[in-house]
Amino acid sequence: MKLAIIFNGQGAHYEGMGMDFVEAFQEAKEIFTQAEDITQLPIQTWNNSDINQLALTKNAQPAIVTTSLAIYESIKTKLPAIQYMAGLSLGEYSSLIASDVLELDEGLNLIKKRGDIMSAYCEHIEKDASYLMAAVINMPIDEIKTLVESIHTEETPLYIANYNSPTQIVVAGIKEAVTAFRKEAKSLGYRKVIPLKVEGPFHTPIMKGMQADFEEVLADINFQAGTVPVISNVTVENHSTDQIRTLLSDHLVKPVKWFPTVHRLKEEGITHVIQIGPGNTLAKLMAKDELAPEVFVVDKVDDVEELTQWLSSGGK
Repeated sequence: MKLAIIFNGQGAHYEGMGMDFVEAFQEAKEIFTQAEDITQLPIQTWNNSDINQLALTKNAQPAIVTTSLAIYESIKTKLPAIQYMAGLSLGEYSSLIASDVLELDEGLNLIKKRGDIMSAYCEHIEKDASYLMAAVINMPIDEIKTLVESIHTEETPLYIANYNSPTQIVVAGIKEAVTAFRKEAKSLGYRKVIPLKVEGPFHTPIMKGMQADFEEVLADINFQAGTVPVISNVTVENHSTDQIRTLLSDHLVKPVKWFPTVHRLKEEGITHVIQIGPGNTLAKLMAKDELAPEVFVVDKVDDVEELTQWLSSGGK
């Protein structure tokens, strides 16, 4: 078995996420306690009884990363050697902390500041125009690219934001451009263009105006070599300490190359993947990708016993 760990991104939250781990594992309880001390945010209250707070990027990001890390810390002693880590969008930061590229306090402070900057910038650009992200299902990538290029102008910007799977691509841009894309896609016979509940057009050049503020934050962060290679969403290559600040800034304005990351894992000989954190989004994406390794989801305490069995049987 050659194992990789992957972490989910924003939008995966649900009420009560991670709370069963807090009750069952001291490691999880300590992560939540530390995270709340570091960020001064009521993350457990949000997760338990005020989940609507996680509609805001500035809240969702520290809450999802904390939940993911709490689950990881609870099970990591049960895991065999890990060859790679990766994460979709926000999940990349969970990977960077879990792999010790970032220490917990610096990592969570970075996530909090990133979320604050992103939320503030989205509020700023929404004063002049409305923006959308939408998942495009079962439309060939070449046709998506052609349609995006035909609609995109300086006045009606439209971009590909996420390469989630060979059958799911996310586009983002000004509302009029996304609406035009949906109409044209429907005329071509592709009816599944699904708006996403996010604050802004993430991973596109529209977010360029927040890069300088985030780069100031990154300049003060101490990145380590880490214990496990982490794959960049931007380049699909391993992060390195000399390039990571540039790539994390680029991460704001360039598309997330998720299924190329999954294919890279396969090319590197990864046979099994464990998705850690709230929800099963990544596993669902990988289930529709014939080039993806086998994946197991750890989202709830009940999954831990099954994980042990899965590992002892060689992942069968």
